[in-house]
Amino acid sequence: MEQAAEIKDILGSLNLKIEKNDNENSNAEKLERFKAGLEKNIHAVLQRMGVPKRFLNPKSNTAKLNLEQGYYFHGPVGTGKTDMAVSLLKNIILNTEPVDDYGRLRIPDNLGLFVSVPVMLLDIRSAFKSESADESDLIKKYTKPGVLVMDDIGTEKVTEWVMQTLYVIINARYEDEKCTIITSNYNLEDIRKNLNDKIASRITAMTEIIELKGIDRRSGISVVK
Repeated sequence: MEQAAEIKDILGSLNLKIEKNDNENSNAEKLERFKAGLEKNIHAVLQRMGVPKRFLNPKSNTAKLNLEQGYYFHGPVGTGKTDMAVSLLKNIILNTEPVDDYGRLRIPDNLGLFVSVPVMLLDIRSAFKSESADESDLIKKYTKPGVLVMDDIGTEKVTEWVMQTLYVIINARYEDEKCTIITSNYNLEDIRKNLNDKIASRITAMTEIIELKGIDRRSGISVVK
């Protein structure tokens, strides 16, 4: 009887191990399928996050960049700043741990957002002309995402309202330690002069600054300095 009980315990233990291994294999296969599907449909994901059609297939290699920190890409027109930013956003999406939603894997809510800064400011300003829109809610749209690409900062017409709005968004992301990727034709000293010290200071603290040089990809004109 003791031997039979011992054999039963051993068989039961083996069964638990088999079930555990089956679950692990099932989860691994599910994750592999999810990643394959995400990579296959990455263009659609980027487009939903606001990336313009012409940048959906970035050529820049950002594999060696830190996916957990922000970047400030600056340089002359056409040197690939936006392409670099979208490439980095793409790598972040592909390497983010998915959420298990009752057995269905999906990317986290508010994972990323791409926006042209002038368009963003127009969007927020439209709240002043709409009874249904709320300015603070529109600002939250840009402070909530885990990753925010702010394209072309510095090209907007500078007013007190513009400086205040940009500072509110950038400072909120700085305080929440959220990844912010910024592109600009201007270096940080120019941003300091054209906008203000507070915005330039926050950008310096929350991003790695990378200057891009080379050939204007759109015109073929050399912009090497």
